[in-house]
Amino acid sequence: MVEPKNAEGKVEQALMLLASVDAESISVKEAVEVIEIVTTVPELVRKTIAIAEEMGIVKREGGRLVIKERIIGTKGHGVHVKRRECNAQCMRCGRRISTCFFLIVAESEFGPFGSECIKRLRLG
Repeated sequence: MVEPKNAEGKVEQALMLLASVDAESISVKEAVEVIEIVTTVPELVRKTIAIAEEMGIVKREGGRLVIKERIIGTKGHGVHVKRRECNAQCMRCGRRISTCFFLIVAESEFGPFGSECIKRLRLG
């Protein structure tokens, strides 16, 4: 499969999301769910995890990834969560939602997500 032209940008955004997870460790499956917010291209998902390991953002321990480097969302850096009233479907689970949460990553907006999915992703 050919990578999209902005593949490096997507990997960078996915790395920021991984570094923003509010947990000591997550399963590889949970990491994939976080990365899939940015890209569902299997090659980019694998590449993101490999680069995260190389950069020391995560360390693989069995079937889990220990988060070693965290980015705390501050003005202009990291991942920010915006809440808005809406009438939409959650990007992750498809449920109808009236309160939407959007992830702002490197000036890109992803969402909408419901409150439960934001909690499950450990990003808000």
